[in-house]
Amino acid sequence: MPMLHRFAVRGIFWRQYLDWATINLPFFLYPILQFFWTFFFFFFAAPARRIVLAHLAIVLPGSSRAMNYLRVFRTFHNYAWTISEAAIYKLIEEEFSYEIIGANWLDQLGAAQGAIVLTAHMGNYDLGAALFAEKFNREIRVVRAPEPDRQTAQHLSASLEKSGEGAIKVDYNTAGAMLSFDLLNALRLGEIVSIQGDRVEENVAERSADLFGKRVRLPNGPFVLAQVARVPIYPLFIARSGYRSYQIIVREPITVLRSGLDRDTDIAQAVEKWCRVLEQLIGAHWDQWFAFAPGFLSDEHER
Repeated sequence: MPMLHRFAVRGIFWRQYLDWATINLPFFLYPILQFFWTFFFFFFAAPARRIVLAHLAIVLPGSSRAMNYLRVFRTFHNYAWTISEAAIYKLIEEEFSYEIIGANWLDQLGAAQGAIVLTAHMGNYDLGAALFAEKFNREIRVVRAPEPDRQTAQHLSASLEKSGEGAIKVDYNTAGAMLSFDLLNALRLGEIVSIQGDRVEENVAERSADLFGKRVRLPNGPFVLAQVARVPIYPLFIARSGYRSYQIIVREPITVLRSGLDRDTDIAQAVEKWCRVLEQLIGAHWDQWFAFAPGFLSDEHER
């Protein structure tokens, strides 16, 4: 029912509650609330639980199913902390500490005249966009997967734009072709575009790739954009390392060649490099890979 849709797992009610709790409740209650709501959603967000369980069986081969259920709980608990700390940063402007791994590549990115930041549903990627905009005093366009709830989408967009103090523009990755042309134009004008490259959405171009020894589906768009716009791709991840503490992890930029021989082969080589980076980062931070929706593994694995 429409009137109850706001209380769905990804409905607007939970985001509004989080904002209220951040402003009105003392900080020493946060750990108790995080654990309670993790326990709640662990049972009621069954589709997400099953997807994370399927991912863990591939990322950590040989692990027992019982142990992986505990790992799913740990992943949900980390997610609770990251979205809470994003709300803290937005609403009460608390300071966060962060360590930069790959500082030389981050400096290159900050000075780039057009570049793609390729990230994953890992750690606090929304907070990372805000920190990047603040550190380099640059605008950044963030492309997100569409939210099933319109009010939730509006809330998340407004939150991210407020966190970045106007330096962040949010676009939603829909089936329309106009966004691709808009992003291509932005790259040619020297802007930074951030895209999540670990999950495909319905009606969005995809490419098969090998990850953790399995055949998976990854978005094709970021690599086509990089090739056409002639800009580098910077793999960048935000990993939570403690209470209000994060790591900004940047890897060597990926160049999508234009050899003139076979465009598809050039893109495939770039996708292969991206997969190796994903394997390393997801393997090291499996408990912060928040891929809760279908679109990564083949359908038979995600059932």
